[in-house]
Amino acid sequence: MRIDRRLLGWGTFFIVVGTIPLAVRSGYLDAAVVEGWARLWPLLLIGWGLGLLLRRTPVDWLGGVVTTLTLGVMGGGLIATGWSGLPVTAGCGDDSGAPFAAQRGTLASNGGLSVELPCGRLSLDAVDGTDWALEGSSEHGTAPGVETDGNVVRISGPEGFDVGFLGARTTWVVHLPRDPANVRLNVTVNAGEGRLALAGARLSSLNLTLNAGELTADADGAATLERVNGTVNAGSGSVSLPAMNVDANFTVNAGSLELCTPTDVGVRVQWSSTLASNNLDSLGLEKVGEDVWQTSGFGSAATRIDMNVTANAGSFALTIGGGCGA
Repeated sequence: MRIDRRLLGWGTFFIVVGTIPLAVRSGYLDAAVVEGWARLWPLLLIGWGLGLLLRRTPVDWLGGVVTTLTLGVMGGGLIATGWSGLPVTAGCGDDSGAPFAAQRGTLASNGGLSVELPCGRLSLDAVDGTDWALEGSSEHGTAPGVETDGNVVRISGPEGFDVGFLGARTTWVVHLPRDPANVRLNVTVNAGEGRLALAGARLSSLNLTLNAGELTADADGAATLERVNGTVNAGSGSVSLPAMNVDANFTVNAGSLELCTPTDVGVRVQWSSTLASNNLDSLGLEKVGEDVWQTSGFGSAATRIDMNVTANAGSFALTIGGGCGA
């Protein structure tokens, strides 16, 4: 057998990437051992340096081995434990920002609230009444842009917005009114941190997008919620769902997602993945298809949460009862 050295590195990389999450899921490797995968990046510099120093020597392969193994361990650690090991929000500056002028308005039933946060921190909660409100701070006290189109309110960074990597962190506090019914809530967090507390919110849909960062959405106490859609790109997401009929769709790309559901509901998960991991086999669920798991008695359950999860080089964890982070 003749081994093609040009493909040897790729083969080794994929073997390591696949072995680590498999070992974690099987209990042979503690997740705590690999959750600090992001701290291994200096080894990449060492590998590249060895490659330059040993070029045209009999051991010129050594630098490539170090680089390949490091990338494999980092990739496998990312798939097994998610993005939480990388403090992406630390690059969004400090808390020295100046307050901007608060804004508020009225949101009617069947309306929508859309929030798109640049690098920074978002806190969104549900409050009594019919008025939405926005307050916070930024590098120069510049207020976010707010647009109203019919019954839809959109909050986003203004044109030319300075995300403040070397200055002050953008901080938004958004209040969502509880009185309007059938509200469509869309939240996008870019390279930042988001915390959503939706107790009492009367939502028809919740759409979440995370691009590098952390996002926690606690909808366990929502008054109404019919549909949830979520996308995690190179980040760490956590979503708690209420005890009601919910259709959910999630996509995880090079990140991690934890989804929490109440104990007294039927849960079904349809799974699709590429180089990804999940904990579905360890939960005692019924496997009713090649990539479909469900709780016992799902078909006759009065309340059901039906979800589709697609993961690409990411990890998904389902918690039934106990809540996220418990």
